[in-house]
Amino acid sequence: MSDEWDFYFARVNDAVSSIFVDLGLRPDAPNEKRPWLLWVWVEMKAPRADGLSSGEEAPTLHEIEESLNSMIAPLCGAQLVGRITGPNRREFYFYGEEPGEFEATVQSAMQPFAGYSFDAGSTFQPDWEHYLELLYPSASNLQRMMNRRVLDSLEQQGDSHEIPRKVDHWLEFPSTEARAAARGTLEAIEFAVEAEYESEEPGAALPHSLVVSRVDAIDMHTISGITVELARLAAEHGGGYDGWESPVTKPS
Repeated sequence: MSDEWDFYFARVNDAVSSIFVDLGLRPDAPNEKRPWLLWVWVEMKAPRADGLSSGEEAPTLHEIEESLNSMIAPLCGAQLVGRITGPNRREFYFYGEEPGEFEATVQSAMQPFAGYSFDAGSTFQPDWEHYLELLYPSASNLQRMMNRRVLDSLEQQGDSHEIPRKVDHWLEFPSTEARAAARGTLEAIEFAVEAEYESEEPGAALPHSLVVSRVDAIDMHTISGITVELARLAAEHGGGYDGWESPVTKPS
C-alpha cells in the first residue's frame, strides 16, 4: 500500500457513503500483475442512523480489516485498494494475482468476529474498472480532498477559515491564447492577475501558467465552490487547476 490514502463522501447506489481509497495506485492502474478483483462485504452491527460506521464499532471494523488484509494479501498476491462504508455495511476491495483459496481464507480471517455476517467473491477484472470508476474520486471530489488537506494544515496553525483574506490560485494552460482567454474571464469576476510564467520543463503538456488572487473566506463550502469553478474554467480552455495558497489568518 502507498501512503496516499484519503477519504471522501459520495452517493453509491443512491446512498451517502464514505469511500477510503489508495490514491497512490492511480499512476500505475491498471496493474497487469493483479488482474483479479477480490471483495469482502461485512454487515455492521452498530451503524449510525445514517448507515455509516459509529465510533463504538470503529475499533472492531479496523481489526476486521487488519485480519482480512494480513491473510488475503500473502495468499492471493493481493493489495487492499479501497473500502466503501454505508449503508450499514463495510465493503473491502483488493486486487490480486489470483483468487486461490480466497473465500476459505476470508472464512478464517472472520472467525474471531463472531456474529458478523459477511459475503465474499472474486471476478477477473484486468482493467481495474472498480478502482478507476467507483473507488477513485471524480475531479471535483479529488479537489475537495486536496482542499481539506490545506485547510487541516492551516487549522493546525490557528487559522480562522471564515475570515476573508487574499487567496492565490494557480492555473496551467496549453497555449498563451488559452491562458489569455481564461484570464479575461477571471478578471471579469474580480480576480487579480499576480503572475504569468512559462514552464522550463521540456515537453510540458501545460507549459503556460497563470497565478491569480482574490479576497475570499476559505471555509470548506466557500473554497470548494471557488476551486471547482476554477477547475471547470481551466478545463474549458484545455488547461488544469493546480491548487491554492493562503496565509494563516487569525482573529484580530
